[in-house]
Amino acid sequence: MIRVCPYCSNIDVNKLKEIAGEENVKTGCIGACRAFSKEAVGKIDGELVIKQNEEDFFKLCKK
Repeated sequence: MIRVCPYCSNIDVNKLKEIAGEENVKTGCIGACRAFSKEAVGKIDGELVIKQNEEDFFKLCKK
């Protein structure tokens, strides 16, 4: 399960749903608001993941 914030994760949620499958993506607060201004941030299986950009984050989220 992947959880990202549509406001502060710096990730295109629609692209993420295409890559990981819509059933595997949830949106909402991840508790990292504004702590990372440029990095792609989200939780994968409950663990906070921080990558330099969304492409690197997407590599971890492939179906």
